[in-house]
Amino acid sequence: GESVATRKKKATMGGLEGRKEEGSGLVFKLHPLVIINLSDHYTRNDLNVRAKGRVIGCLLGEQKGREIHITNTFELSFKEGGEASGEVDREHLGLKKEQYNTVFPTLEVVGWYSTGAAVDEEGDMRIHKTISEVNESPVFLLFDPTISGANKDLPIKLYETALHVIEGVPSQIFVQGKYTVDSLEAERIAVAEVARLVPSGGKAGASEQVSSHMTSMGSAIKMLRDRIAVILDTVKQMRDGRLPMDHALLREVGSLVGRLPVGTDRVKESLLSDYNDTLLLTYLSAMTKGNAAMHDLVNKVNATYDTKGPLRSRGGLGGGSSGSQHFSSQHLF
Repeated sequence: GESVATRKKKATMGGLEGRKEEGSGLVFKLHPLVIINLSDHYTRNDLNVRAKGRVIGCLLGEQKGREIHITNTFELSFKEGGEASGEVDREHLGLKKEQYNTVFPTLEVVGWYSTGAAVDEEGDMRIHKTISEVNESPVFLLFDPTISGANKDLPIKLYETALHVIEGVPSQIFVQGKYTVDSLEAERIAVAEVARLVPSGGKAGASEQVSSHMTSMGSAIKMLRDRIAVILDTVKQMRDGRLPMDHALLREVGSLVGRLPVGTDRVKESLLSDYNDTLLLTYLSAMTKGNAAMHDLVNKVNATYDTKGPLRSRGGLGGGSSGSQHFSSQHLF
């Protein structure tokens, strides 16, 4: 027959998708900087250290009631030859934690991350227990770096641990939790700058910059339209009785509508004002460029006249004046 360890492994593996409801009930907010740091860590390791190599690190954040905001990360390393066994360099972990506590005193270690296609219950649980020495209830973030065109969601899964009794032995297993991506205003600005597409040469031409800007603006408007459509459809279903009334949601929608300008005339007036200002700046720019080109032309004419004008005056029959005449831009108008 099968050993207890084999039956335990089979019982704990393969059922992660079905354990979503068994979590602690905490709400996890994942911030963009975490995703950027994780992707950067994997890319650097893939190009400079080992192709498709595994990377691990710690998640930093803070807990506000039932919400845990995961806002930053720092990298970890395995002991020499310890990647297969999951032995983390504890000395490096303690040093990095102390450094980050000095710079960010409000942040604490809330968990750890790793790259991979699936959870390795035994190896990942060893790392998890090491992180548990810093935080008694850490979370585990798994990032799958495999690119899949069919997958439209983030290749990120978040896991907590739960205590189960398997074959009469209490054991900790991973339970998949839910998360949402959240961001502050400063983070949204930073992500927008990072997301700008710049050609490989390092410099983008005017047309490429305009195209990139218009593409991002179009995507933002489409996303805004989709969200407004969802809100409108939800309110209509509540009005028709197909959905139960959610007064808290209706108050938020009312507050959002209250911030908008009232009446189409005010909206049109605001749009026309912005449109006229944009046209005025365009005209001023064209006039400035034209004036600069005209000034350059006048300088070239004067330089040419200074060179050839005195020669013609000396060769003339009337013994005219040899002084050179200068043009200015006023002569051309």
